[in-house]
Amino acid sequence: MSKTRKTVLAVLLVLIALALPLLVNEYVQQILILTITYAMLGLAFAFTLRVGLPRFDIAAWWAIGAYATAMLMWKADMSFWLTIPIGGLVAVLLGYVAFSVLIPRGMMVFLMFGMVLTLAFQQLFGSVQYFGGWGGTLPIPPPSIGSFQFVYKGSLYYLGLVLLSINLLVYWALYNSKIGRAWNAIGSSLTLASSMGIDIVKYRIANTLISNFFVAVAGSYFTACTLVAVPTAFGFGNSVYVMMYAVVGGLSHSLAGPIIGSLVITFIPEYLRVAKEWEPVITGLAIILIIIFMPSGVLGLIDRWRGKPSSPWTRWIRIKRRNRTPTEISE
Repeated sequence: MSKTRKTVLAVLLVLIALALPLLVNEYVQQILILTITYAMLGLAFAFTLRVGLPRFDIAAWWAIGAYATAMLMWKADMSFWLTIPIGGLVAVLLGYVAFSVLIPRGMMVFLMFGMVLTLAFQQLFGSVQYFGGWGGTLPIPPPSIGSFQFVYKGSLYYLGLVLLSINLLVYWALYNSKIGRAWNAIGSSLTLASSMGIDIVKYRIANTLISNFFVAVAGSYFTACTLVAVPTAFGFGNSVYVMMYAVVGGLSHSLAGPIIGSLVITFIPEYLRVAKEWEPVITGLAIILIIIFMPSGVLGLIDRWRGKPSSPWTRWIRIKRRNRTPTEISE
């Protein structure tokens, strides 16, 4: 695709995104708000995957951001806008304490701890009455700028669109920077990256901490939309869903993939609601079929249809799947 066509397509997508709330009802607007939240989480997962660290702890840091906003607004009557960076910094500081110990011990330790951490945070927020218990926090006031309050779904959608755009800009800048090239080298081969003088542990920690910050931002946004933080919203299953956003969208597209994946996975259960008990079955079956018949994701299928060669990132994933050794898996 030529540069001109890419520019025209980008402008068209921006115009569609801006016009969407004017074209759909509040129910669809609510689904779009959830899609934006899940897209931010999926972007963070794809971001950390660049250094060879898939994550099962996304829901834990998502909860940190959500509860930071809820508690600071509830207990300290703080402005929503101040709670966003505070929640992000709390996630970064706690993450640094944990990751500086875990990441040097390899990928499997990192994965297992992520599962435990997610369950532990959910139990903490649910069991301690200071955080509101399992019933959640008390309702908080909606975000506001002067006299304007983000109460309606359309205004919350635009707020999320701004936060998602910031996510995309930061990730794009990092992917195309010197540190981004170092992350790609680590994801391609730990041995090769180490031989080039790259400090693998340091770069991995930096990557996960940046990811933590933006996951917490997604948590703050989620609380702004629901006006309450409830621990059941941040279970381990949500961390698995986040992984699916990136996989279904296409791992070779670190920016567009999670957004497309979140659209697919969010809209499938909403529009295939036959019965509540069948919803997980239908959603799970749809995801399995996508993974089986479109292993490169939705965007990977479009790439093949256009005759576009696979990216180095996709080729690396295929090679690693074929040639991985037990030693590499532990790393």
